[in-house]
Amino acid sequence: ELAASISSDVTALCVLGRGSGGEECDRRIKEDYYLTESEKQMIGRITDHFANVVLILNINGFIDLSWTLSYPSVKAIVYLGTAGEQGAAALADILTGKVSPSGKLAATMALSYEDYPSSPYFFTNKDKPESILTYDDYHLSPEANGSFGFEKSPVALYQEGIYVGYRYFDTFHKPILYPFGYGLSYAAFDLEFLCSDIQEDGLTLALQVINTSREFSGKEVIQIYVSAPEENLEKPYQELLNYRKTKCLAPGEKEQITIPLPFSELTSYDEESASYLIEAGDYYIRLGNSSRHTKIIGKITVPATIITARYKNRMSIRPENKNKLRFLKKKTVSSYTYSGENEEKANAPCLYKLCQENIPVRTLKEYQVNTSETAVPSALPDVKKGSTNLEDFIAQLSIEELAVLVNGYGPGLPFGGMGGKYPNTISYADGEDIAVSTHPSGSVGYVSPALRKYGIPSVFYKDGPAGVNMTAWPTGMSMACTFNKELLYEFGHACGTEAEELQVDSWLAPAVNIQRNPIGGRNFEYYSEDPRHTGYCGTAITRGAMDNNKITTCPKHFALNEQETYRRGSLKKHYDALDSIIEERAAREIYLKPFEMIVRSTNVSTIMTSFNKINGIFAAQNKDLCIGILREEWGYQGMVVTDWGDMDIVVNGANAVASGNDIIMPGGPPVIQQILIGYKEGRCSLSDLKKAAYNFLNFVIKSGSFERFTKETEIL
Repeated sequence: ELAASISSDVTALCVLGRGSGGEECDRRIKEDYYLTESEKQMIGRITDHFANVVLILNINGFIDLSWTLSYPSVKAIVYLGTAGEQGAAALADILTGKVSPSGKLAATMALSYEDYPSSPYFFTNKDKPESILTYDDYHLSPEANGSFGFEKSPVALYQEGIYVGYRYFDTFHKPILYPFGYGLSYAAFDLEFLCSDIQEDGLTLALQVINTSREFSGKEVIQIYVSAPEENLEKPYQELLNYRKTKCLAPGEKEQITIPLPFSELTSYDEESASYLIEAGDYYIRLGNSSRHTKIIGKITVPATIITARYKNRMSIRPENKNKLRFLKKKTVSSYTYSGENEEKANAPCLYKLCQENIPVRTLKEYQVNTSETAVPSALPDVKKGSTNLEDFIAQLSIEELAVLVNGYGPGLPFGGMGGKYPNTISYADGEDIAVSTHPSGSVGYVSPALRKYGIPSVFYKDGPAGVNMTAWPTGMSMACTFNKELLYEFGHACGTEAEELQVDSWLAPAVNIQRNPIGGRNFEYYSEDPRHTGYCGTAITRGAMDNNKITTCPKHFALNEQETYRRGSLKKHYDALDSIIEERAAREIYLKPFEMIVRSTNVSTIMTSFNKINGIFAAQNKDLCIGILREEWGYQGMVVTDWGDMDIVVNGANAVASGNDIIMPGGPPVIQQILIGYKEGRCSLSDLKKAAYNFLNFVIKSGSFERFTKETEIL
């Protein structure tokens, strides 16, 4: 029992925890995002008895904190997140002052759930079927959107468009609790812009940071934002361009750092011309340490609109929906401002005048995989040695063997325990299994089929975004708050090393979807509400994992997997898979951006598609997404694998392969039969199967499993 009165020099620690959410399960609003009744009672008792309370948030997703405004005794809030096996020790160091905190929020904390612009369009309660938003709620036809005969056809309308997170709150001048990029330190810092230097593809900013504290050492995160002009396209008030974290600065210590600003990051997508543009006008560059604490340090002037890429529209709203949906537009709204902003704009020095001749124009590169009709009897090691090419090697495989090869190895039930025995593959006419597993540690459902007669070994895929189950690392949502690319690189490298010890070939991470809504069930795996920050995190982790390791990461879920509830429908309830309805510009600038950053900046070899539909088409069946954008625009050379769809309403295997999805996981005999039927019906061609096999075997040849397999077979 609490004492009746406590001395004012005693500080109470109040811990709130959350473990809700997960795969197929979003969080709840009542007694999850908002406090439970027992939590309210506990907080009331603590604040009644203690004048100084530190609130510690051991949570895997944001909760409402507006109530803290009514409790003056809550003097500090520590966002611990889900901090992994060293989290408790780190917390002790911070609470005792041994270490200054240096984290920053990677998402905006609003005053209420209803303040998030996605809140009216995000449903999560499976226990209340009437709460599920469907085509009918938006006066759309299920049949016209490709949904036939289901009791319910769930819809996630991305009505807020490009205005996600701080882009919404700043543009529409909404009051908030804590801004994006915000976080306190025991130390204090001054930020100073020194100069800029022109590089081949952008500017480099030189900045100085000084620790003005007399007592505490600490680190600061320098954040660079841009406010873009509006000619024909709407723009948010500001967007994060880049950031960098300082070293630990002693009191009075200075550090000079540089931050690159590629010109390509100034672009916006124009659906009318199917182009990326840098519109004419002044681009104000901002320096600060949160989205609500910046100052203008200069501008980039663009005399005439610049085209940076000419593509095709590939993610457009279906024509039958266009006049029935209304997406958020700012029109004449007054954005957030601060005292002196207009003077800063008037006095901003021109850092560079950017013209079309400074920018190369990207165009589509046709996706080509050579196939061959010349069957050369050979084994995969012969391809590695150069005695035959991969195309001729693949030409010797039968339709059945190709159908097996583009699937996982297993019964299609990787999450186990369905009862009974299920076959892992199909057989030749003589009863011999076409495939086996050769991986010593990979579990059925997470390995690829080995075709021994052709020297093709199994490769091993392993979850998940917080590591490979050797070290208990912090979750992505927590790590993103470090704003430390070097640290994320080291995390990736450590996970890559652990993955190699487990003989993993593809680590199913990072998860680079967007924290669109605070009750998203997988937000703890995702990094941020901001696409660039998410992309920087994913890129650093991928580089770290792949450097000097024989593994690849597998960025997921491609794309628009921001809602878990019914993302793959329900076979039992006869609900269709969730349809994410979105404008093309928002899809490209917000939700595809992190994937693009990783693909363009690394040699990643695997990417995982998502379960959900996008504008009426399964992501894994979306040729415009899997080939048009991923390969022809971004130049991706690796393989595409589905999410692990063992049940419910998921993509047909034949349709997926025909659309550029190379591997169906976990696959198994039912999906193999889908592909064989699709081949007979003409939905999946021999060329489609050969292309998928080519992309997959290219990955296999570079894998650690192939290297070990060939060494073992040579010894035998």
